[in-house]
Amino acid sequence: MSGDELVVTLVSLVLGPIGWAFWLFRSASIDGLRKSRPSLPMLGAAIGLAGALIFVVLARFAADDVREAPQYLFMYLLLGLAWVRVAAVCFPILGLNPRDDVIERRNTAALPAFIGALVGVALCFSGANIGNGPGWWVVVFSAGLASAALAGIWLAVGQFSGVVDFVTIDRDVAAGWRLGGLLVACGLVFGAAVAGNWVSASATVADFVGRAWPALLIGAVAIQVERIMHPRPDRPLAPVVQNGMVPAIFYMALAVAAVAFVGITL
Repeated sequence: MSGDELVVTLVSLVLGPIGWAFWLFRSASIDGLRKSRPSLPMLGAAIGLAGALIFVVLARFAADDVREAPQYLFMYLLLGLAWVRVAAVCFPILGLNPRDDVIERRNTAALPAFIGALVGVALCFSGANIGNGPGWWVVVFSAGLASAALAGIWLAVGQFSGVVDFVTIDRDVAAGWRLGGLLVACGLVFGAAVAGNWVSASATVADFVGRAWPALLIGAVAIQVERIMHPRPDRPLAPVVQNGMVPAIFYMALAVAAVAFVGITL
């Protein structure tokens, strides 16, 4: 490893595994007087899922010199965990605070939304690792492009549909599943849009614009779905499976079809 790669590894170790462990410890201490903490195991499992997803992509689709070198697999896995942790710090700006909404207020609607957000960011980072490139800064650039687009979709859909308020204020569990499914779906599209061998920053942006457009269509569909399925006085608690899980699966199916249609350029 070069000097800068060693620094990236150490910083990622602090921000990633250590940062997540500290966050979980603090989250556990918040409701330490309560006997049951049903959300904490799910949060831990979600973080583990994000890490496992990143590792699988690294081990199978990353550059040859990464797949064949355990030290680089370790470095990029730590970088991915750090990336997801830093992104999670920004979630409150987008309207979802995992500590306040999931831990303190015991809002069960926020849990699937938070898990979907974690997986969506992990997909953005994973896609940035597919293909060959000159170094870790290429991954950071590509993951930043995909993650920024994911945040943009999150903000836009939240603004035009109110789904974030349905989750955090109305505590509509079905809305939490819909938002989580949307973020996973768009994370898949954006991650696939930045995948491929590195040529240049401008080429990466151009390829991204040409391949990420299906996420806009999925977002438009999500806005229309929210206008139909949003909480109403006559339906304060919508069926979770019918109004939550089914739309979430539909969004993800659209994303898979979109990635298959647009393809991944290597």
